[in-house]
Amino acid sequence: MIYIASLDSRVKKKNVDSGKTRTKASGKNKKNSKTKRTKKNKRPRKVFRLCILFLLITFLYTSTNLFRYFDNLEKQILVESNKSKQEFIDSLKDISIVEYRKSGLLPSVTISQAILESNWGRSKLTRDANNLYGIKADSSWHGDKVLFNTKEYYNSHVNAYFRKYPSWADSVSDRTDFLMKNRRYLKAGLFESNTYRAQAQALEDAGYATTTNSKGKKIYADKLISIIKSYDLYEIDYMVKPK
Repeated sequence: MIYIASLDSRVKKKNVDSGKTRTKASGKNKKNSKTKRTKKNKRPRKVFRLCILFLLITFLYTSTNLFRYFDNLEKQILVESNKSKQEFIDSLKDISIVEYRKSGLLPSVTISQAILESNWGRSKLTRDANNLYGIKADSSWHGDKVLFNTKEYYNSHVNAYFRKYPSWADSVSDRTDFLMKNRRYLKAGLFESNTYRAQAQALEDAGYATTTNSKGKKIYADKLISIIKSYDLYEIDYMVKPK
């Protein structure tokens, strides 16, 4: 009996140990399975993050190149613009000196007026009629003319006839004649002045243009002076008169 009881006890113990072993094995299998699922779940996330990183790097690279491209393009346009402006100034230099010797009107004022009135030779009036100074075709004019819509005062426009010339040189020469024949410029002291500031102010005082700001203040002389200083046009004056 004692032997049977002992044998039964051993069998039970073995069964218990076997159950524990199976439980541990089952636990390990579950753990391994869970680990595998976790790894599988992490893979799409890593791929997604890599894609986002790649897109971000591509965007930054493209943005940098675009910035450089437009920056270089802006610089190129600026260089071309400055070159074009200098060519415009040079094209009027000789004729403005000729007109100075005829009238005493400083080249800097002659050229600055052409820049302001014609927008560097790009205005429609200048392109269609070679009219650099916006001189109208009044009753004293017997040459060709064109009808244009022009701005008067701060914010009003009117239709008027303007003089048409064969060339820019003719426009510059006619400006001299126009100013010398109109007594109001003589009265304003235009031909007695010997500085570009004084001549610019005389043109404004005589009513050459009705340019005003939003407050109604005349700014024509200020604009001419600003152009002369910005592009060193007074240096051309030194070619015909001492400093």
